[in-house]
Amino acid sequence: IDATSRTGTAEALRIVKTNLDFMLGQVPEGEAKIIFMTSTVSGEGKTFLSVNLAGTMALSKKKVLLIGMDFRNPKLNEYLEISNNSGLTDYLSSNKAQIGDSIFKLKNFENLYVLPAGIIPPNPTELLMSKKVEELFTQFKKEYDYIVVDMAPVSLVSDTLMLAKYADASVYVV
Repeated sequence: IDATSRTGTAEALRIVKTNLDFMLGQVPEGEAKIIFMTSTVSGEGKTFLSVNLAGTMALSKKKVLLIGMDFRNPKLNEYLEISNNSGLTDYLSSNKAQIGDSIFKLKNFENLYVLPAGIIPPNPTELLMSKKVEELFTQFKKEYDYIVVDMAPVSLVSDTLMLAKYADASVYVV
């Protein structure tokens, strides 16, 4: 992701960002705009778009948090070359973990932070139903300008639909 890139992909991402900003005009000033990225099945490009859209937003001087919430097939660590040893699942399944320990600032980006999914849990649905999830979204809405969430595909599991109430917009990748 490069602020000066004029490739078709870079321009398309800028158009998506602009359209999302228009659609999210009703989000109160000072609150993060939460965008869920999903698809029908795995392999349609939602993680690629999540990473690149978050990067595009960060390049516009906005503080962005990219969250990996596809607990069954996490891919953010592959795209960003970060460890998946610590992440959201570790925080949700522990009474001692601090969420800040799992958030990484990306090199070469002044305003892009990543919260990877973490280790694949045996009980992803139960973790996502935790009260801690709501508390995190409430906290993050105060700390960031945008929150881009890489979600699970909707035709395979109910995880994304179960959390849809937290999203200001959903991008459905086809």
